[in-house]
Amino acid sequence: MDSDFDRAVQKELDAAMPWVGLYIAAATAVCSLAIAADAVNGFRQKKLWFPCKYTSLNAASLTVLAVAMKLPMDLNTVMIKSQTDAIAKFASILFMSTTVSNFMPSLGSMNDKEVLANVVGLGILVITIMGNVGIQIMKLQSFLEQGTFIGDIIIPSILMLVSLASLVSLAVTVPSMKRGLKWMYEEKHKAALKEEEVLFCEEAIYNFKIDDQRKHMMKYWVMAESSNPQFVMARSVVCTTSAMTCGFSYFILVSIRILNGANTNRPGDSPYGIYTKWIACIQFIGVAIAVIVAMLRWFIAVMFRCSMTSSDRFKIEDYWIQNLKDWRDSFSGLQIEANRWWKYVLDVKWCVLTFCIGVQILIVLVSKMLVFFSAMIVSPFLFCFSHIKKLVKHASGSYTDTELNLSRYVLLLDGEAELPIGFVKSMCSKADNMIQTGRKKQPSSLVNLLQNSVNFNGVGQFNNRHIQSLLSQDPPDCWTMPVVTLTSIAIGLPNIAQHQRKQLVSSVSEGLSLAKIVEKTLDTRAQLENIRKVASVTWVELLLYSKWLHIDLTRAFLSCKNSQEVLHELANKSEGIVMEFKREVQDPIMEENPINWPVKVVAANSMYRVSQSILVSSSREETTEEMFERLSVMIADILAACLTNLPYAITKMCHQNSIEKREKSVHGAFMLLGKTEKVVEVVRQQQRPFLDNDKAIYIEEWRAVFQHDDVASVSASTSGDECSSEKLLDIIVDC
Repeated sequence: MDSDFDRAVQKELDAAMPWVGLYIAAATAVCSLAIAADAVNGFRQKKLWFPCKYTSLNAASLTVLAVAMKLPMDLNTVMIKSQTDAIAKFASILFMSTTVSNFMPSLGSMNDKEVLANVVGLGILVITIMGNVGIQIMKLQSFLEQGTFIGDIIIPSILMLVSLASLVSLAVTVPSMKRGLKWMYEEKHKAALKEEEVLFCEEAIYNFKIDDQRKHMMKYWVMAESSNPQFVMARSVVCTTSAMTCGFSYFILVSIRILNGANTNRPGDSPYGIYTKWIACIQFIGVAIAVIVAMLRWFIAVMFRCSMTSSDRFKIEDYWIQNLKDWRDSFSGLQIEANRWWKYVLDVKWCVLTFCIGVQILIVLVSKMLVFFSAMIVSPFLFCFSHIKKLVKHASGSYTDTELNLSRYVLLLDGEAELPIGFVKSMCSKADNMIQTGRKKQPSSLVNLLQNSVNFNGVGQFNNRHIQSLLSQDPPDCWTMPVVTLTSIAIGLPNIAQHQRKQLVSSVSEGLSLAKIVEKTLDTRAQLENIRKVASVTWVELLLYSKWLHIDLTRAFLSCKNSQEVLHELANKSEGIVMEFKREVQDPIMEENPINWPVKVVAANSMYRVSQSILVSSSREETTEEMFERLSVMIADILAACLTNLPYAITKMCHQNSIEKREKSVHGAFMLLGKTEKVVEVVRQQQRPFLDNDKAIYIEEWRAVFQHDDVASVSASTSGDECSSEKLLDIIVDC
């Protein structure tokens, strides 16, 4: 009875195996599609070293890969019943080895902790596969043919271990490589900063040319591209050798598999059903794509190495073994006691790490030798190709001084070959393409709004310094907060056409996106960060719902007869919110420190001051259309004043010290340079006040200039008249 029950249970479990095969095939398809996506991305960006964007070594990729490796780790199912099963297991091990090799460039985009965690995870997976495969080899050796035993199991497994050893060897060097690149970047950055000071000095800012900025930023582009940590990993000798081994071994193993398969045709059904064929087919496709990627990486790296002198080829640079030496000679974190056991522990540690250093030197030396022989084979073909290319392009064969000068900013590790000038030229063409892409995304609505600004007077008008504060002090202003507040008032005005409101919101939305970049890049004051968050939250509510602090601006003021009534309503509501906060707050430090105020209090305080300031300067005869136009001009003035800092901010975006974020930041700067050409052209038609770059990034510095000029003009106009103190006060208030 029990045996019948066990057979029934086993039959049900066997019936579920095809579903297991289905999710193995799905996981394999995901891995293969990720490899294909990286290949397409590399061709599209003309980066034939193929950066790892979708196949990075991380927890997600390891999890999917572990599912795809179900077949070689399956000990309960006999996988030698049919030829399909043997091919599927062979494809799985080969797929794993090529995937490990393909992970190598992604090590550069991780920090030290991520490298350790991900490499350990991958090592555990590979060792688990090797353990299961080893058990199967020992138990089933007598049932396997000799050709199948060697070609299908032993060689792919050894290749997988070699790929893992190469990846670990490269992972050990990642921290020291990054330190070397950081030091070189700082040296080049100092030289570039000297030229930047001349470009953005107070005297030259008014004769500023966008082309001069592009040429200056190109130095950072070259530094970012050449020091891309994934590019550095991909062109290293260890990664190059792993790619070469992966490619050539694939062709050898497939040949062996074809020969073995021609003589073997075992009958039998796979426990995973038809999905076993799917798994094998998908994995062979993934392996083929990975091999193409690996061989192109190998060719690019070998092409660079062809220019090296023989004396430099076999030198073991310090960064290959520096981390291992530091670990061997370091005793930090160890609470050593004076007994013989600690002596044995330290001796063992020293011996193990010394052995690891020897292994590392051997791996690097073998890699350099293989790359050297590869370069010897490839160099004649490259020489002929370059000679033919020079003959075809004889007229344009020489390089300009600019390209030769930019070659000085290429960041290379010790022992690396110089990048060809043609490669540097290709880098620069990519930067120009990025600018062209940005030009296709010009903020046309913002440009139309900025053309309404004839001067920057709106910067001094939106907040009258004679308006009495509701609390002990007012929070500082940032560029985006008054723009959001003025736009809210303009949207709330009655009798304004809907298309005018939409046009204003669209223009301000484009302007705020650029103003945020200016503030985020240049503004280092921590106290303004909270104000910028308030502006962002308030703007999202206005943009999506046409509301200000839950007040529907399109309906709340329909009963108001004119713009002055709208301003009074907004000022009263704002005052009520602030005074309620004043009554409820128990902590006097909270009231005295505007940085800690809630979002609605900061927004309400801004609305109170802005609406009161506009009321002071308005008249009863002013129509809502005229008020809307005046607010639009003030918004344009503030945005124009803020965006005069845009060239400086774009250049500062290139000053990215983090090697993992540098390339992305520089790419964004070049995209923004093309996107904002018309914007910069419009705002530079007005003469900016004489302010240092460090002061011009703050709106309060601009307000101080305009308010000083207003007071000076009032004093000058009243110096010849013996007017009363009341008249003088009225004039000052009107300013």
